Amino acid sequence: MSEASDLFGAVATAYARHRLTYPAPFFEAFTARLGHGARVWDCGCGSGQAALDLAERGLQVIATDASAAQLAAGRPHPLIEYRLAPAEASGLESASVDGVLVAAAVHWFDAEAFNAEVRRVARPGALLAWIGYLPLQIPDARLQSTLEQFRTVVLRPWWAPECDWVEQRYAGLAFPGLEEPFLQGLWIERHWRLSDLLGHIGTWSALQRSRHQGLELLEPLEAALGRQWPGQGSTPLPLRWPFMGRWGRVDPAGDGAGGPGPMR
Repeated sequence: MSEASDLFGAVATAYARHRLTYPAPFFEAFTARLGHGARVWDCGCGSGQAALDLAERGLQVIATDASAAQLAAGRPHPLIEYRLAPAEASGLESASVDGVLVAAAVHWFDAEAFNAEVRRVARPGALLAWIGYLPLQIPDARLQSTLEQFRTVVLRPWWAPECDWVEQRYAGLAFPGLEEPFLQGLWIERHWRLSDLLGHIGTWSALQRSRHQGLELLEPLEAALGRQWPGQGSTPLPLRWPFMGRWGRVDPAGDGAGGPGPMR
């Protein structure tokens, strides 16, 4: 997780501005299963995108991240307490939370240590959810092809191995509890100009890794997309990301029917 903290901490301001938020129906379902006023640990919270959605529904949120820069970019809320802590050592009291949420971060954690920490801090029957999203879908075939070429070919050497788990919908990662069917058919939807999309892409971990080696790969992409995007990038277009995740009840004893196989 230390590499991820460094990568995302370096773009904390852009991350807070351009990272995606998640579908409201998920948070409504998550909250309904816990009840008003429940205490939730948002682990790997970044700049607090998911924490705000939880707090706005009346949940008490302990939002932790290993990056001080990310936390500093978080928006304050009276029901959110931001704390600097790694996922594997939260500093939370034992049996102190009713729910645990990990938004677009679980693939970066040390699995065995994180799952042990979840079992320690969760109350009996606590709800655990890992959420994220799959690659962007855009109606224009030329734009889609250019973006896919960039993501899967140009950036291929720069994606960390852990990122493979995202496109697998976290399947195969050991789940520390009794898993249940996840919500289906939800999307993250935006109407963005080219500059908005480039701001989002600029926060990708693969780009940060390439930049550390002195490469600036976003500029050629901007030029290519600018030639293809209506209005030379000024026209908002509909963009969609399939929302995905896994959830279930934490098994404090550690002998539940969690997902197969260890996390990398």
